[in-house]
Amino acid sequence: MRLTNVILSLATIVSLAAVTGCSKKSKSTEVIGPKTAAPAASSEQATKASEASVTVEDSTGTAPPAGPIYFEFDSALLTAESRDLLATFATWATKQKPRLEIEGHTDERGTTEYNLALGDRRARAVADYLIDLGVDRALIQTITYGEERPAQAGDSEAAHAANRRGEVKTN
Repeated sequence: MRLTNVILSLATIVSLAAVTGCSKKSKSTEVIGPKTAAPAASSEQATKASEASVTVEDSTGTAPPAGPIYFEFDSALLTAESRDLLATFATWATKQKPRLEIEGHTDERGTTEYNLALGDRRARAVADYLIDLGVDRALIQTITYGEERPAQAGDSEAAHAANRRGEVKTN
């Protein structure tokens, strides 16, 4: 029982350090959710955001097709399309055994701390799914960029949808 309490305490400290120690813009340790609710997307924007693909920078040219894994507003849940695409990618990755860097990104809404944490959850969701499908955990590294590396500039819902993503890159 005592060991469990120590482990839980260490996990809490590490989690807090990860959320508060990564901020580039703010010294605040307060994690606040998004500033605004997502406006309703048009059907074209919703279709684009739900299309799933995997971004792969692969020098061998043998990797499956490339592109981001999109997420809904304020979510780190994989869509059915994303899971299907990641399953195809996992089949390739279990055979080729490349080193993978999985990036988590967000749109600009929310504080820096919140977006870094959400980007981390998105990257980990992709990594955990690949691991569940048999990709070697030792070959996967996750990183969060939060809002710092947008795919599309702008304050429109289309730009926000394009920036809510995960990207898988091979080394």
